[in-house]
Amino acid sequence: MSKSHKHIVEQAAQYGNVADSLDYELRGSRGKTWAGRWIKAHRERVIRACQQSILGGTLRPGKYRNLKVCERNKTRQAQSITLLRSIPIHAIMRVVEERITPTFVADTAASIKGRGGTYLLRRILRALHSDPDGMRYVWKDDITKFYQSIDQDLMMQVIRSRFRDRRLVRILERWVRMLPDGVSIGMRPSQGLANLLLSIYFDHIIKDQMGMKHMQRYCDDKTMESGDEYTLTHAIRTERRLMADARLEIKPNAQMWDWQKRPVDYLGYVIFYSGKVRIRKHIKQRFARRWRTVRSRRRRRELIGSFYGICKHAHARHLYRKLTGIDMTTFSELGFIYQHDGKKEFAAEQIKLARLSNRRVTVKDFETGISTKEGPDRYVVLIENEGRDYKFFTNSKKMKAALDFALERNALPFECVIEDLGGNQGYMFK
Repeated sequence: MSKSHKHIVEQAAQYGNVADSLDYELRGSRGKTWAGRWIKAHRERVIRACQQSILGGTLRPGKYRNLKVCERNKTRQAQSITLLRSIPIHAIMRVVEERITPTFVADTAASIKGRGGTYLLRRILRALHSDPDGMRYVWKDDITKFYQSIDQDLMMQVIRSRFRDRRLVRILERWVRMLPDGVSIGMRPSQGLANLLLSIYFDHIIKDQMGMKHMQRYCDDKTMESGDEYTLTHAIRTERRLMADARLEIKPNAQMWDWQKRPVDYLGYVIFYSGKVRIRKHIKQRFARRWRTVRSRRRRRELIGSFYGICKHAHARHLYRKLTGIDMTTFSELGFIYQHDGKKEFAAEQIKLARLSNRRVTVKDFETGISTKEGPDRYVVLIENEGRDYKFFTNSKKMKAALDFALERNALPFECVIEDLGGNQGYMFK
């Protein structure tokens, strides 16, 4: 039986979560707009209003703009809402995605934190290296007008099966049904919920029930590999049945072929059976055209940084030098030797305090005088929660004083509850 979640709304409405969502939505140029400047000037007022709309279950998309997005001769219609409404829905989806992401199979990427195209590329290359015989035959397909084709009633069935929080279901239903058909492109809820839909109707059935060892999905672009054509053909038939159950349609240009005879064009790269990786042609052409026309130093730095990020995952040293005139040097070739500063380094996942609010944890250790991008003299704290180690950074005077007191009393490690003090007072050990 699938796990269902509740009390999402209360966690989403916590001050720290809403404040982090506000900062995220105002990053970059969005914070410099008139609306962004107004929100910054009325920060506490906006946070309180967002908390009320989440807790009251009154949050709605409101008026939205239709935007035409053109890419590679494809025109899509996306939707955009105001900044004031994007903050609370971002806060909700942060908590929702924290609950549903652990249920996704490892070979799923796109719109998942830490899982971009290069994450999936690395997994494909590792599979090619460890099991080349099992990767010989490949099937590649995607879904016709994926977001526009999602059945709203089916999406609501999926949401209700996973969440028992009635206020959350009401809020998400307004986003799911904001258009006459399908779900919106570009809205934060659409991405996470679409992944959840395909996770249930495709990923787990193919991987867990059928036992397909090699399958990758980047949003609606999918590949499956097998060592023999019969097994792969059976998986393809199953996939077509699953997509019909999900009321989706596979594009007619889907193909199966021998990877040894033809490389796979996927994730912006051309991947050869030998493990060699080249960059897709249109990406090279697009960079070359822009590189020739841009004169601004700042924009050229941005372009070259972006292109380097693409090239470093491929065999593209010669291409990089040819287009930019710069040798592609790896950091290891610079001969840097790290001089340890004596500070403790905790090899643990960093976590936001909002995620620990009102949870019982064990404070194991801490280090003082840490400089971060937010400022100097932070404390980094190592904690244990539900059998896993995490770390968080804090500049709270109350938390710092409590940690110093515990160290003086030789009381480390100690158990406590991370208490949300409310408003803008932050958190404290209890």
